[in-house]
Amino acid sequence: MTKALLAIPLALMSLSAAVVAETDFLQSLSGSWRGSGQVRLRPDTAPVPVVCTLQSLSKGTSLNLDGTCRAKIVFSRRIGVDLRADGKHYSGTYVGSRRGTASLAGSRSGDTLNLRINWPDRGSGARVATMQVASRTAGKMRIVTVERHPQTGSSIVTADIAFSRN
Repeated sequence: MTKALLAIPLALMSLSAAVVAETDFLQSLSGSWRGSGQVRLRPDTAPVPVVCTLQSLSKGTSLNLDGTCRAKIVFSRRIGVDLRADGKHYSGTYVGSRRGTASLAGSRSGDTLNLRINWPDRGSGARVATMQVASRTAGKMRIVTVERHPQTGSSIVTADIAFSRN
């Protein structure tokens, strides 16, 4: 009985430390960002150079990224991520594809969020991809998405954008 009672405060301290770690990580992503890189509109198309701006706001264990990516006269598209941390598990939504709003789920490993993207089925089958949001250096962030090529099945980087804090 005594061991069980002692375990409760230790478990609460461990949970509290996990919440603080996620809150600190998410806070490091807050701010105004500008970036450039390449985006494929579909996995079977050539990459297009883009310039993106993001506003990121962290509140406790939640994160909101909202911005726009532009590719000269080819396209301009709103991008956004809403995430919530529950311990080391993350879930939320992603906007940025013509497929519609996708669900996100994953976890953090060190300075990188590893997320699975599930797009809604629009009649051609469910589409799944991965997204990494990494902040390995203060004031820098990189977002990379990878999908399977529809014909070959090989992994294709569909977005690779490096951001710097404004």
